[in-house]
Amino acid sequence: MKMNNTSRLSISKLTTIGAAGLLFMMPFGTAYAETKIRFAHHISTDSEQHLAAERFRDLAAEYSDGEVQVEIFPAGQMGGQREIIESVEFGVLEMGYGESGLYANYVPEFGLLTLPYLYRDVDHWENVVTGEIGDQLIEQLVTTSGVRPLNWILAGYRDTYLAEGQIDGPDDFNNLKIRVPESPVFVGTFSALEAQPTPVPMPEVYTALQAGVVDAMEGTPEVGYTFRIFEVAESLSKTRHILFDGSFAINESFYNNLSDSDREAVSRAAREAAEMQRSEWFEREQSWFSQLEEEGIAINEVDPVPFQEALAGFREEFAANMGAVELLESIGQQ
Repeated sequence: MKMNNTSRLSISKLTTIGAAGLLFMMPFGTAYAETKIRFAHHISTDSEQHLAAERFRDLAAEYSDGEVQVEIFPAGQMGGQREIIESVEFGVLEMGYGESGLYANYVPEFGLLTLPYLYRDVDHWENVVTGEIGDQLIEQLVTTSGVRPLNWILAGYRDTYLAEGQIDGPDDFNNLKIRVPESPVFVGTFSALEAQPTPVPMPEVYTALQAGVVDAMEGTPEVGYTFRIFEVAESLSKTRHILFDGSFAINESFYNNLSDSDREAVSRAAREAAEMQRSEWFEREQSWFSQLEEEGIAINEVDPVPFQEALAGFREEFAANMGAVELLESIGQQ
């Protein structure tokens, strides 16, 4: 059968329309275009978290042969940490940096992971969060919020910075106005030590210490350096009261709509970026302490045993209030 030019044109049009229709009907994330991921965090570009985010970006591109492109929005460009995780929850952002203290707003049991003096050491923490306990909590979070943490970042031990004086024992917290994150665990911890826990946004802490709104703050040596707390604090007391985590969280619907290969690339990149961060953390923590000392802040060691004993009742009460005594015991047995 011989086709005229009109027939050829009609077939060509039908072919084009058919291909476009098939592409339109493909599930989101399976088209041939690049997969774009916007990843937001609230911390400075000098931070552990940002370094890990850059590694995640590079590894995701490598493992997907360039198909997955991650754009990082650091230093609160997309809002504070709570706003970022809420944006991930509602799909406004694909990914963001979260932590157990925030996830506790959706799954209260996450709060147990940040209880004071909960872990024997970093290995104990890693066994808990990367094992069955961590996996179960993640699945509860996905069900409740549609937010899925893909890894576990070691955010480090938190210590105490004072505008004047230093901490030697639990009694030194009596009536001390100390800046804490807006978290039940932090407020409860320092209330149990008879301090006056005062939530203040992190960008305002420098001024709050300088003006005497608070007498102290708590945080990692990295935070103390990157926020220049050494300019308004006299000492850093190594209370090591909480071992803090972090994670890269992704919107579950977006994650499920990725192609199998892109999903594997994103998961692998997030996991390996976190593993590298954890393996290098000890050396970098010592570097932060050294830089703080060079800036003139006094650093003193603290015996943790009196603090562990003073806060044992708070840990048990916190777990009992959420019906999670067995979970607390299970964490201790890991």
